[in-house]
Amino acid sequence: MKKFLLLLPIAFAGALAILLQWGGNPAPAASGGAPPLRTAATPTTLAVAPTTVLVPGNPPVTPPNKQAMPASLAGTDVDGRFHLDAAGNLLVTEDIRRIFDYFLSTQGEEPLSGSIQRLWGHITEQLDAPAEEQALALLDQYLDYKRQLVQLERDLPLLADLTALRQREAAVQALRARIFSADAHQAFFANEEAYNGFTLQRLAIQRDTALDPAGKAAAIDQLRSTLPEALQAMAASQLQAELRAQVGALQAAGGSPEQVRQLRQQLVGAEATARLETLDQQRLHWQQRLQAYLKEKTRIEASEGLSPSDKAAAISRLEEEGFNPQERLRLRAAAELAAAQKRQP
Repeated sequence: MKKFLLLLPIAFAGALAILLQWGGNPAPAASGGAPPLRTAATPTTLAVAPTTVLVPGNPPVTPPNKQAMPASLAGTDVDGRFHLDAAGNLLVTEDIRRIFDYFLSTQGEEPLSGSIQRLWGHITEQLDAPAEEQALALLDQYLDYKRQLVQLERDLPLLADLTALRQREAAVQALRARIFSADAHQAFFANEEAYNGFTLQRLAIQRDTALDPAGKAAAIDQLRSTLPEALQAMAASQLQAELRAQVGALQAAGGSPEQVRQLRQQLVGAEATARLETLDQQRLHWQQRLQAYLKEKTRIEASEGLSPSDKAAAISRLEEEGFNPQERLRLRAAAELAAAQKRQP
């Protein structure tokens, strides 16, 4: 998920982070003032200067295998592989974009020319004609896209507004359509564009004053069901991260269980809210049982009429009577954690 989020354009991700705080609306009222939420760090978009763009036929200045490996790539494998058809032509897949981003991610650790040289070397090492020329042509387009994307981000105003975000997303998609073939556009960006569309629609639902919390939850459930299966997993991961941050802030501000429930409904929908509430009950029941166990264990250990062996036997019976075998596996760790927390000032 993290890797996927790094593909978002700068301004879209930056403004989106602002809107994701309570869906662009004020947080539900609670006693006391809620501390402002931290927004996600803005992803870095590659700034490609026109003079650094390499095109097929321009060999790298320094052989890539003579360059020192940047620290961020040490011990890692290239993210993706090239695929060919029976005639040796390059099949355009999302793997190609991941390969490009893997090598270009070293910008800042080394000059951009070094990143491009290393990527060029990987392509020429892995591929023969005609796939090699096809991959290098795609790289030329990708670097041109990155350069124009930076200019687009500079020209469009950064506004934490749904309309502005939609306009920006449309402009980015139009830029991609101008530079890439339809097949390359689809392979490189279809998942990102589908996910961005889902996110913008979800924010529109959260801000729809005509819907009550239950209506918003049902609409979000329906929206998420339209995503491809792989993107549903990505959506669930991001939504859970948002939910943890926002629920934590709401609870710290004194938010009620009903406010937490409404927030969950608006973020993850009715079905996920029901599952989370079941988990809440299970955790609460576990904590109650754990505290009762710790209290009785402390009483046994403090009993002066029992020998050490009698105390150990009594504690063992307490564990066997109160917890099943699976629960006993986590009981000691839970007890040690509770004791450590109690010792903290």
